[in-house]
Amino acid sequence: MSTEILRLPRPTKIELIRLRRRLAIARRLHRILRDRLTFLLQEFYVVLKKAYDTRAKLSKLLQEAYYYYYVALSLHGINYLDVTSLATAKGVGIIAGVRNVMGVPAPMIELSEVPESSAILPIEVSIIQNKRREILETLIRLAEYEKELLNLGREIARIRRIVTMLEKVLIPRILRTIMYLTMKFDEIEREEKVRSLKIKALLTQRS
Repeated sequence: MSTEILRLPRPTKIELIRLRRRLAIARRLHRILRDRLTFLLQEFYVVLKKAYDTRAKLSKLLQEAYYYYYVALSLHGINYLDVTSLATAKGVGIIAGVRNVMGVPAPMIELSEVPESSAILPIEVSIIQNKRREILETLIRLAEYEKELLNLGREIARIRRIVTMLEKVLIPRILRTIMYLTMKFDEIEREEKVRSLKIKALLTQRS
């Protein structure tokens, strides 16, 4: 916790009133940011679970595709696979956008076009072609989740720094400054009271 006090132009009662207002605003901001941090962390763990499940799904799809690819490779050879993949190697179209997740930008990506082969293919190659669209969609979902995780992580780190600064630095300094000014004004008031009593006693003696 910070042990310093704030620097003031002049230690007056007006400054004390301003400090109390500033303390109320800082505490309100701290509460709002702490609640926002809690919601962002909850959203982060939800997206993390989705990304984990999507990555597991993608791994399973790729294992199946690789299995049929090696079967097709052993049966038909690399040249045949190259020729059959030429029709679907290009032309994949996507639509990209941005959505707002609690003030954090998150990408939105959708497949708009996936070329399909019109030729009659062996069963092994046909299975690979059928899994192609599902693999691409899963890859896109995974890219969305991982980018959203990155953006959420940055925002969480930024808000956590602000909350820590408010909690450990600014609010303690304001409190210590208020305490210092209050003690200072109390001491001045006591001195004025003692001085008034002495002047009153002196005037009574003279009269």
